[in-house]
Amino acid sequence: LHYLSIFRCCSFSLRLTMVNTLHLLALLGCISTMCQPLKIRGKRMNVLFIANDDLRPMIKALDPEKYGYMHTPNLDKFTKDSLVLTNSHVQQAVCSPSRTSLLFGRRPDTTKIYDLQTNTRDVGCKDCVTIPGLFTEAGYFTVGMGKIFHDGTASNFSDPQSWSDLNGTTTYKNYFMGEHRYFNQSWLSVDEDKTGQCRDSQVRDHAVSWLRNLSKSDGDQPWFVAVGFRKPHLSFASPRRFFDLYPANQTRLVDNPYAPTDMPEIAYASYELQNFPDVEATGFKGQINETLVDWKAKEEVRAYQAGVSYTDYNIGVVLDELKALGHWNDTIIVFWGDHGYKLGHHGAWCKHTNFQTDTNTPLMIRIPGLTDGGMKSNALVEHVDIMATLVEAAGLEKVQTCPENKPWTVRRCTEGQSFLKLFENPNAAWKNASYSQYPRGGTKNPYMGYSMTTDKNLRFTAWVDFDGHTNTTTFSMHGSKCGFELYDHKTDPAENVNLAYRSEHKQTVDKLFAQLKAGWRATAGGLPT
Repeated sequence: LHYLSIFRCCSFSLRLTMVNTLHLLALLGCISTMCQPLKIRGKRMNVLFIANDDLRPMIKALDPEKYGYMHTPNLDKFTKDSLVLTNSHVQQAVCSPSRTSLLFGRRPDTTKIYDLQTNTRDVGCKDCVTIPGLFTEAGYFTVGMGKIFHDGTASNFSDPQSWSDLNGTTTYKNYFMGEHRYFNQSWLSVDEDKTGQCRDSQVRDHAVSWLRNLSKSDGDQPWFVAVGFRKPHLSFASPRRFFDLYPANQTRLVDNPYAPTDMPEIAYASYELQNFPDVEATGFKGQINETLVDWKAKEEVRAYQAGVSYTDYNIGVVLDELKALGHWNDTIIVFWGDHGYKLGHHGAWCKHTNFQTDTNTPLMIRIPGLTDGGMKSNALVEHVDIMATLVEAAGLEKVQTCPENKPWTVRRCTEGQSFLKLFENPNAAWKNASYSQYPRGGTKNPYMGYSMTTDKNLRFTAWVDFDGHTNTTTFSMHGSKCGFELYDHKTDPAENVNLAYRSEHKQTVDKLFAQLKAGWRATAGGLPT
């Protein structure tokens, strides 16, 4: 069957395979129109939207020299069918703020979400449309399962208004989370035959069922299926066979288990792991330059690796099912993590900082006919950009940039930019900086660490005074904990030495602080057309 493999009708070069004359005429006829939806055999593209929790870029194909010991065959294979964004950064390295920013397409100071409990619809973006909401409004059937939004009150239980109405109501019962099995220790090798399925296994099978049901209907209505896997999030509990992939006596520990030289104390955080009794029993408190004892650290690293391989397996099952059902070539696939993770790096564990290890996380996107064979880009992109990119790729109505004044009051807008240009040329000139942030000090004495990774391989962070009532800053630095960080990734990719207080870098600090103050809007304004 001759068919149009893929086409777009604006700002994009055309790539065609097996195009017959009628299809070509139809294509030429659309060039004079606005962007039209990507179509296969006359039907709009489906979307498979896969989320992952706490995933550092610990995937063999991303860095075979560094991660050659990792067992990630399915994600390795997916890199050969997708655009891999190796330099993508989240806007705040903790679950709810990061996911809220990505899904609402707006930055934390607009969503006003910096914690794990507050719902942006209660404090800012009451009527804002999310990524799944945009597809619902565009006529897609949308369904989610697992962890997409952050759980519980932070999203009113997965933001029911974002999804298609399944049973005549938009309530939590329509959203499948899987049965939670709580393990009161930091890691566990699970025998699923005895305990029952782990939560991610339940979500995996639920996703397969949904794909089969949607394939049976196979009408004209396209679908958007979101699947959220939790591992390798704590606790590191995964089926036993994934632990067996990593012999305990071969576990590697990091080579920088110490805080960066001249780091301001406010930059550091290491909590969450010691909340588990087995870690607490070691006496680990998460203080600066305190290290978890080696034997326990090796247990945690091995269990984390098992969690990565468990998620790789689950993703492989879902992708294989998509292929078996004949939807591999009519489905856009997005795979993203909500932030990175420290495994003893700088002596710290988990996330909660502006370090590269926390803000950088995998992002891969497949567009059939366009990313076949795989491509890789080191261009700076941000997870807040995913909304604009996916909307443009699917041919939905463009989402305009939010206004600077009260952006949370505009229902349909974004503070990200589409990076679809990188699918045409992964090495194209793009953003000169990406932006992240992290709060400290609570409500009584708040600070905000605004951080920027530049296209010159520098990371610069300013810890400034912050008004927690208005969620704004003047970038003043009167507080006793204020400070700067500057790391040169060319000579110090692990961020072990803070250069900000060295006299020879004063001009660089001044220049970068001015760029940081100008912010993402200045970066967006300088993007090539």
